[in-house]
Amino acid sequence: MDEAQLYALMRPRKVCICRSVSETEIRDCIRSGRASNFSELQAETRCSTGCGTCESRVRTIMNDELSKLASSDSSG
Repeated sequence: MDEAQLYALMRPRKVCICRSVSETEIRDCIRSGRASNFSELQAETRCSTGCGTCESRVRTIMNDELSKLASSDSSG
């Protein structure tokens, strides 16, 4: 595997192509407490403010991360 192929595998996957927002950025935004709902996530990252095609995926990631946080809060 050459360097370009390795970089392609390691770079964060973009969920929102219009605003170049990665899944990692979305999850980090929620984990850090900067966003706890979709509107806040849009304001912080600008995700899903272009064409809107990514909204379903962004919401799925957000809900997954919020569920993880809720589980860790209730078990800890």
